[in-house]
Order: sequence, then structure tokens, then C-alpha cells
Amino acid sequence: MACLGCEIKEKASQMNVDLLVKEQLALEMDLAEDVLKEKRIDICEECEHLNQHTCSKCGCFVLFRASLNYKSCPIKKW
Repeated sequence: MACLGCEIKEKASQMNVDLLVKEQLALEMDLAEDVLKEKRIDICEECEHLNQHTCSKCGCFVLFRASLNYKSCPIKKW
């Protein structure tokens, strides 16, 4: 059974990440298409370097990096 406190903390943390990423992406011009973004995120979700919302190789929020056309995976997975 999962800890309710941990679940609440994770949900709040995800909301904060989503808001930060949304604010930063509003300043960007070269956004990836939704299909490409989702494909990248799917790859990241299976990666051993994913640490909650961030990539432990580059330190970026995965959602932010995956949303930008000009970004790539630091270990060449996408």
C-alpha cells in the first residue's frame, strides 16, 4: 500500500513542475509536435536516468526538454 502523504506530495510536486514548464514553454518558439513530445516522454519514462521529473544526466525537467524541437536526449535515446 502506498503512503498517502507521499502520494499527495508527489501530486503537488507534479503540479508545480507542470506550471513551471508551462510558463517557460510560453516563451519558446520552436515547440515539438504533440506526437513527437509524447514519444520522447515515453522513452524518458523507461530510462534509468529519470529521477521523478528530471533527467539525472542533464538536470532538465523531462517535459520541458521533450517539448522543444531543438533539444535532444543527452545520452542519444531520442
